Amino acid sequence: MGISISQTAIRRAIHSLSAETASTLREMGQTLLVGYAYDNFDINFPTLVPTIEKAGDPLTHLTSGALIHLEHGVVLEECSEELWQKSPLNPTLPETAAQPKHDLNSLHPEIDDPSGLTRRERWNAWKFQSDLYEYGPSLLAHHKNTCSTRSTHAGNISAVENLLSQGRVGPPPDSAKVAQYNRLQKLVSVAKYVVLFFGDLGTYERVQGVLQRRSIEGTPWRRHQFMVFVMGFFHLKMACADAIWRIFIEPKQGRQDSNSLMAYVTQPRPRKTGKIGSNPGFRRMHEVIRHMGIVLRLDAWRVEAKRRNSAWTSLELFAEAKPSKDLLDEMAQSLVENFVAGGDIDMYETRSRSADSRDAQHENILFLHQYFLLYEEISYAMNHGDIGRLEALFPPWISIFRAVGKHKYSAHMTKYLTDLHFVYPARLSRAVGYNSLVNPTETADGFRGVDWVEESMINLYTKHTFGGSGSNYTKARVIEESDQNLP
Repeated sequence: MGISISQTAIRRAIHSLSAETASTLREMGQTLLVGYAYDNFDINFPTLVPTIEKAGDPLTHLTSGALIHLEHGVVLEECSEELWQKSPLNPTLPETAAQPKHDLNSLHPEIDDPSGLTRRERWNAWKFQSDLYEYGPSLLAHHKNTCSTRSTHAGNISAVENLLSQGRVGPPPDSAKVAQYNRLQKLVSVAKYVVLFFGDLGTYERVQGVLQRRSIEGTPWRRHQFMVFVMGFFHLKMACADAIWRIFIEPKQGRQDSNSLMAYVTQPRPRKTGKIGSNPGFRRMHEVIRHMGIVLRLDAWRVEAKRRNSAWTSLELFAEAKPSKDLLDEMAQSLVENFVAGGDIDMYETRSRSADSRDAQHENILFLHQYFLLYEEISYAMNHGDIGRLEALFPPWISIFRAVGKHKYSAHMTKYLTDLHFVYPARLSRAVGYNSLVNPTETADGFRGVDWVEESMINLYTKHTFGGSGSNYTKARVIEESDQNLP
């Protein structure tokens, strides 16, 4: 016995679900305790039929959006006007000679530790041990449980207003149009409040363009005074991976050394060197950093073990000796102090020596360890929702981005951290900081940037799951079958 479902029944079910989703979005939006994430993306519709009036370009530009509940005790507070009085875009404020300077390095001061190591060095020591127990000889695996961590601006204005309208959020109604508003569903005014918008660097630039163009308007709504942008940390992580590629792989002269990163990559991936050397993409570069970093840290353990006992010529022999946890802790601290650039190693002094007394290959390995561990630490902080650690990593990455020519990221990170700690009111700062990462899977290491949710859980499904197939794969079908916010 089979069950047959008609096409009409399917379409009615889709329309019913869309109506329920619209109602849910409205209820969420009118609480004003949500953030809006949106992103522009492209879909290629090969079934598009060209006409005389419209050229046959199958590439269609869409905007996807999502509403994110703000957690951690966020409440309504009328802070829009307070922010506007501090904004450099406010034309009524007196001109000042220069904006005040803030020391971002002092936001998370170091705390004295009995080991004498800094916060970053203690994390590096933990990472050395974690890799040894996870990927080293199985005889050391029992220590694992003891290793714990202490487009256009006008188009974007339209997209923002479209997202807000789906939540029935907008400007205060004109007194002459009260009767019209009473006939419609109530519209919640956002004039006195702020709304968080999440997105990548491109979205941020467009938001800034909107605010600059509207700053001379006479009302908070027309100035879009309510918009507070929260940077997307997933795209920040992608930028970190790209920065390491620019430092160690992009320069062709840097590939000639037998101990260069490219030389290491050729061993497990001999057929992928062309792709990695030209345009590896985030996922491939992420794996290169992780895998090569693990290998380098395990090799550092081997060198350190042999230095302490000439009989320990391999990690297997070292593990068979059953080293104590105290010895492993001591060795991890030694690895951090002697195998990672920074800390006790003065690289400026080391590189100023004569060529005869330098070991340039060893110096390059020290830098590889340093940058790989910085990437591992920022990944760890994002995945585990460690906001304090993440913010403490901003200053070194700002310097790295400036060095490799990613000036927009360095400027954006500086502004974000300055606004968060020196401009926003205390409650808004807390709301932004604690909601900049979300945990869709509710696992210990399941935190992700809101822009990751937009890319991986919305855009991906919109492009490849919803929208029909064959001749039925059209823009109208994508919008109809997707329960996301598409204008």
